[in-house]
Amino acid sequence: MKSVQPGSGAHAPAGRQDLQTRIEARIRKLERTAGNGLWGTVIFLLVSFAAFNGFDIFPDMPDTLRQKLGAPPPLDLISLALVIYAFSGIVLIFARMTTSTAGSYRGFQHAAFLTGFYVFYHLSGGLPDNFWAVFFAGLSVMGLESYNLWTRNSAAIRKQQQYLADLRAGRPIVIDDEDEEVEE
Repeated sequence: MKSVQPGSGAHAPAGRQDLQTRIEARIRKLERTAGNGLWGTVIFLLVSFAAFNGFDIFPDMPDTLRQKLGAPPPLDLISLALVIYAFSGIVLIFARMTTSTAGSYRGFQHAAFLTGFYVFYHLSGGLPDNFWAVFFAGLSVMGLESYNLWTRNSAAIRKQQQYLADLRAGRPIVIDDEDEEVEE
């Protein structure tokens, strides 16, 4: 822990000004990071819009490439994998939320995996029947991931703003070592 005592002068000492600059930079970084949840969800929604129409915005896959890829997996196995993925993703997010475990934002990874489910269903010919399953599983996982990121960063921003208010008021502040590192 670092302790900063108020200075005894008409103007702020250089150390306090440096600390104020670092706290303001941390707040800006936390605000930018909190917005990543929205971007991950937007990517997922864009892929979902493309999948809704059977990826007709892309050209058809050549038959030679389809043959090289082999037979698509059975629909039952894709559905089982989707259920396991969604359930485990939600459980892991809840675990991070309840233990206040900081971790990097995984929304972009979730968007990539969910895109994979859309592609597997599309290649298996079962996308029209299973679109909504992937969509709602994705909304659940992405929504929880975004909410977790937003609440964690909002709490950290409030803490940094309190440090800043105390610093500007000339009150002594104690900065935790964990506050020195701002996660992405």
